Amino acid sequence: MGGKAYNYLLFYLEAERNIGRNPTSKEVLEFLENVFKDLDRQIKAQWELKSLKMPYLGDFNNFQSNFIWLVNIC
Repeated sequence: MGGKAYNYLLFYLEAERNIGRNPTSKEVLEFLENVFKDLDRQIKAQWELKSLKMPYLGDFNNFQSNFIWLVNIC
């Protein structure tokens, strides 16, 4: 095993064990999400939302799905 996530996880698990804790899978996932979260996610979603257009004779369900997803991020 190796990689960036593995290195972060290795130090996290070691620190948790040093204080006598065994983190749950949910706690590990939350830790990794915080490490690798996209800080500009809202800004990118706003730009995508501004440029989102319904294609001529395009699929409305796909457009609506993208619109709702982007609005929820913003």
